[in-house]
Amino acid sequence: MAFFDIFKKKDYQKSTTLSNVSSTKNVPQLKLTIHSDLDGLVWIGDGTHKNYESKNNCKNSFEIDGFKISITLMPQEEPSLIFTKQKINKPIEECSINRPSYYPTYSELSPEQKWIYLKLLLNPYDPNIDIGYVFILYYGLERHLLHGSFEAAFKLILNLRDVHTNKSFQSYSANALVLTSMLHKRGDLALEFIKSIDKEYELAFSDNLFLICYYSFDMPLLPKDIMRMAKSFEFTNTNYIKKYPNIFEECLADVINAKLGTGKIDIKKYIIKTELRKIKMQNVNIFANVSIREKTIPIPLLTENFKFKKEVNAFLETAHERVKAKLAEMRKSGQVLKPVTQKNKKNVVLDFDVQQEKELLSELAKNKSNLVDRHFCYIQLQDFYYKYRHIDKLYVDKCIQYCWLDINSLSEMQNEYITREIQTIKQLAPYHEADYEAKETVRIKEEGFIGSIPAFSRLVIIFEKQGEYELAMDICARAISYGQGTESFNERKEKLQKKLNNKIQKQKG
Repeated sequence: MAFFDIFKKKDYQKSTTLSNVSSTKNVPQLKLTIHSDLDGLVWIGDGTHKNYESKNNCKNSFEIDGFKISITLMPQEEPSLIFTKQKINKPIEECSINRPSYYPTYSELSPEQKWIYLKLLLNPYDPNIDIGYVFILYYGLERHLLHGSFEAAFKLILNLRDVHTNKSFQSYSANALVLTSMLHKRGDLALEFIKSIDKEYELAFSDNLFLICYYSFDMPLLPKDIMRMAKSFEFTNTNYIKKYPNIFEECLADVINAKLGTGKIDIKKYIIKTELRKIKMQNVNIFANVSIREKTIPIPLLTENFKFKKEVNAFLETAHERVKAKLAEMRKSGQVLKPVTQKNKKNVVLDFDVQQEKELLSELAKNKSNLVDRHFCYIQLQDFYYKYRHIDKLYVDKCIQYCWLDINSLSEMQNEYITREIQTIKQLAPYHEADYEAKETVRIKEEGFIGSIPAFSRLVIIFEKQGEYELAMDICARAISYGQGTESFNERKEKLQKKLNNKIQKQKG
């Protein structure tokens, strides 16, 4: 049997078999069964089952009431692309194999890592697999969402989201599903995605993109939707929403119904086509696949429409007061109120994970000279130490340390990133028009590194909680200078200035 008969369709069985009997002595025999859900969704770059061809700038575009969004697939190699002749080795101990690097590709994996990835194809729903391998599979699924087996990929991603709780995976996959459901005009699948959200970790995606999806398909906002994104409408007193969600939902539906004659909100009642074009934009991270040019997409920020935000905020405020009154009546009548139990994360006693710390520091040491990967190592260490902030102030200090190391090395990291991208452009230039290299080089130099720098927000939060408002304001200024979330950091600076003024007044008084 050929190396990747794994990908040969067999209607008489639910899964297919991989048997590797390559003549290369370096490649051991590997006999697996691929999960039936992956049928036709894995990209192959060579051999009998080759199903991938590099194309110049495949572009998809769609409009939302006159607002145009374009997405381009570059001729750059698909990162999940499997080449059947590449060496694989069965590791003696899988736990001893390093995790994949950041933004991994199949080709760059070591022979042992390739073995582990091919085992993932046995069962993509294994929650214990390192998320780096899951992302390689996911890159290929993103390509299918744009140019391939859209519906099959869409439904597989929905299933993967039920198992893999990684925040980045949840965010990227949710945003991609919402956007591509609009691209393909599949409101039924958008609704299927929305109905699939039944776990807290699945909510890690853009509220704004969620609203655009509802707007695009003329889907009304339900009270549950509004409660989930209450903070996006500047409603911060969410105590009743958390403790008494059913009562709050009932009161909110009554409030909306009293004003609109229905318990649902039609967004287009507030935002007409001409207003959509005037709304300020927000760049949203959509795609993780590096061969997709537009990894971030500018999306109209619907919650910035004054009329819409004011109305929804008023509904929430009124519902809040009604819940308060209803709870008081229930107490007077002797009814027992049972609030929904909230997990108090602050009271959870964590044991410091010495082994994970060792692994993260080892990963950092390996990437000391690779400044882009080092940046992501810094982020992991920031997240790791911040998680243990309630155990000892030492861990807050370590978090601050790695935030500063990251921020202070951004200039060097930017230069390395730009150099790398320009090298990639030179490699792709022969496949493009004559002025491609010059234009893309200018673009890369102007844009620079487009990834997020969470160290800014993390330091602002820490310093604000410590009452170090001036330090927090300084971090905001640095973030603005770097070009990271200018508007949001300006707003934070204003709020911090008010807190600082109040602090000074109290000290004087």
